[in-house]
Amino acid sequence: MPCKWNPSEDLSPTDLLGGECSIQELAAQVHALKGLVQAQQDILYSQKAQIDQLVETLQEERLRAAQNAIAMPEMPQQQQRPLLQQQPQLRPFDLQRIAYGDRRLMGLYDARFHSTHTGAIPSDLRILPDRIILVRHAESEGNVDNKAYTYIPDSQVPLTARGHMQAREAGKQIKGLMEADPERARDYKLYFYISPYKRSLQTYEGISSQFPTHHLLGVQEEVQLREQQQDFGNFQDEQGKQHEKAERLRFGRFFYRFPNGESGADVYDRITIFEDHMVRDINAGRFADNTALVLVSHGLALRIFLMRWFHWTVDEFLLVYNPGNAEPLVLERCPSTEYSSWRHTKSLYRLTDESMRALRGCTAEMCSTDHLPRKSLKVSTRLM
Repeated sequence: MPCKWNPSEDLSPTDLLGGECSIQELAAQVHALKGLVQAQQDILYSQKAQIDQLVETLQEERLRAAQNAIAMPEMPQQQQRPLLQQQPQLRPFDLQRIAYGDRRLMGLYDARFHSTHTGAIPSDLRILPDRIILVRHAESEGNVDNKAYTYIPDSQVPLTARGHMQAREAGKQIKGLMEADPERARDYKLYFYISPYKRSLQTYEGISSQFPTHHLLGVQEEVQLREQQQDFGNFQDEQGKQHEKAERLRFGRFFYRFPNGESGADVYDRITIFEDHMVRDINAGRFADNTALVLVSHGLALRIFLMRWFHWTVDEFLLVYNPGNAEPLVLERCPSTEYSSWRHTKSLYRLTDESMRALRGCTAEMCSTDHLPRKSLKVSTRLM
């Protein structure tokens, strides 16, 4: 039979050996096969060149987007592109997020992937609240008389008359802070997270009473912000409570767990969950457009909130004392020039100098956080 073969068809060794082909015909077939292989190689080289060009373009676009992320907040308001919260796919920095994913696929190092989750990194500085304000509840009956806990459940202990005045005064302080900039004084919003305890609810009522309703974006009761439970929820025996507190000093204040209650480490765990959820809400754009968050809670819970936010060690936490009743502590967003497209949201806030002075024991190093891990820790031998 004649030797026939089409280079576009599959070829097996039996096709070559079983046919009646001359040496010349076989050589022609091999030559045609080499041409086919060469054509495939040319296609692969062309595709590789296109991929290399695409990688280079993506890197250039990512750099340009990151530069825009720094520059845009400094532009006059009328020149800024609108932030489309209802259509996330149309936000200004989607290109940055595209490059972000492709960079990971290329196997390049990126510090953003060494955070807890992509939801911990803001896509746009403008979606971050200007301030996060922490307020310990105002003076309660339990603050002036420990015996109150023997006949009132801790969750139901109310404010004193002085405490109600303190709450209203805290509202005035926060109002003055929000209206310090005349250009932003008319359209700011406040969103509250509050402990479900009565003294925190009453403190919230006193604070919010100082604002017109159009400035109040919303309020959310958060059980995770409750007081440390030291047999709380039950009527307490005054002598037994004093015995437990003395035992806590011998064991270590942070890790001692009250009978039927919590340790400081237990509170840390639930505050961690709350912070993670809050940061994801922040980065989803829930509190954009000149909004401040206000957390109304308890002394220990707020100190542990800061411990988790700024990554304090247990030793550092134990050096810090509770703020005064109804004394606002303000975390301010850092200037836009410090913004980076891969920095964790928490590293973009600093405790103000005034708040640092109100939080006895807190140093400047403790009141801000970095995007890089600590190089070393000091080990203490004293009781915790």
